[in-house]
Amino acid sequence: MSNLEQSTSTEDRRMEGRNEAASPYSTRRWGMWSTWKALGRLLRLRLRWWSTGQLIAAGLVALVFAGSLWVIAQKLQGFEYAEVSAYLIDLPVSYVLLALGLTALTFVVLAGYDALALRYVNVELSTRRIAFSAFVGYAVSQAIGNPILTGGSVRYRLYSVWGLSPRDMAKAILFAGASFWLGFFALGGGVFMVAPIGLSAAFDLSISPSVLGTLCLFPVAAYVGFVLFRDEPLTLWGWSLRIPPLWMLPIQVVLAMGDLFLASSVVFVLLPPEIGISLPYLVAVYLTALLAGLVSHVPGGLGVFESIMLLLLSPQVPPPVVLGALLAYRGIFHLLPLTVAMIAFGAFEVRRGVRQFTSEEEGAG
Repeated sequence: MSNLEQSTSTEDRRMEGRNEAASPYSTRRWGMWSTWKALGRLLRLRLRWWSTGQLIAAGLVALVFAGSLWVIAQKLQGFEYAEVSAYLIDLPVSYVLLALGLTALTFVVLAGYDALALRYVNVELSTRRIAFSAFVGYAVSQAIGNPILTGGSVRYRLYSVWGLSPRDMAKAILFAGASFWLGFFALGGGVFMVAPIGLSAAFDLSISPSVLGTLCLFPVAAYVGFVLFRDEPLTLWGWSLRIPPLWMLPIQVVLAMGDLFLASSVVFVLLPPEIGISLPYLVAVYLTALLAGLVSHVPGGLGVFESIMLLLLSPQVPPPVVLGALLAYRGIFHLLPLTVAMIAFGAFEVRRGVRQFTSEEEGAG
C-alpha cells in the first residue's frame, strides 16, 4: 500500500471515530458517564470531610424523621386526609387573625432578647436595627432550626455591617441563647407545678408533675444564684464573660417565658375551643414537642414536633383537627415570617450593594 493510500485510510478511520463520538447516543452516553463520575467524586470528597460520628448522627436524624412520619401516619389511620384540609378551609378568620397578632407580638418579645443582649455587651444600636436583625434572625432560626448556624449567622452578618466586633457579636448571641433556655425551664417548671393533676394523667408520668416542675426550676435557681453571688467574670473557652447585672435577671426571665408562652398560644387559638384543653396543658405539650424537635436536630423539628403534639393531644382531640391546627401554625408562625424575612434581608443586601457601588463611582469620579 502506498503512503498516500495509508494516509487516506488513517484519515477515514479518524473521521469515522469523530462521527461516532458526535452521534447523539454516544454524546448522551458520554455526558451521563461524566456526570456520574463528577457526582462520585463529590460524594467521595464529602465522605472524606465527614467523620464517622457525623455520618452516624446524620443517619440517626434521618431515622428520627422517618419514625416521626410513621407516628403521624399511624395516628391518622382511619381518617381521611380531606378532613385535615376541611379543617383548614373552615378555620374561622378570627382564629387566623388572633394567631397572626400573637405571632407579631412574639417577634416583639424576641427583639427584646436582642436589645437586652446588646445592652449586656455595652453596644448601642438603634431600635430599628435591633428589631430588623431580631426579626430576620429569629424567623430563619425558628423555621429552619439550628439557631446558632442559621439565625446566628444572619445576625452576625448584620451586626458586622453595623460595626460590631466579632467578640461582642458572639457574646450577644450566647446571651440570647442562654435567655431562651432560662425561659424554657422557668415556664416548664411553672406549668408543671400549677396544673399537676391533669398533666400527670395526660403524660403518664411515673413521678409527680410537681417534682418534675421542681427539677425544671433547678437550672433557673442555679442561674439566679450565680448572678447574685458571683462577682468575677466567668471564663469559658478562653473567653471572659462578665456576670449580668442584677436588674437584667427579671427582664431576662420574663422575656424568655413570654416568648414561649406566646408561641404556644398560637397553637392554642388555632384549636377549636370546644375540645376543652386548658392553656397550661397545651403549653406543657408544646414545650415537650419543642424540646423533642430541638434534640432531634431535624431541621425546624419538622415531623418530630408534629408527632409529639399528636401523641399528647390526640386522646382528647381528633388527629385531623390537631394536624390541621399544626399546619396552620407552621404557615403562620414559621413560613410567613420566613418569607417576609428573606424578602427584607434580600432588599437590605441589594440596597447596601447599590450604596456601595454609588459611593465607589463617586469616589472614582
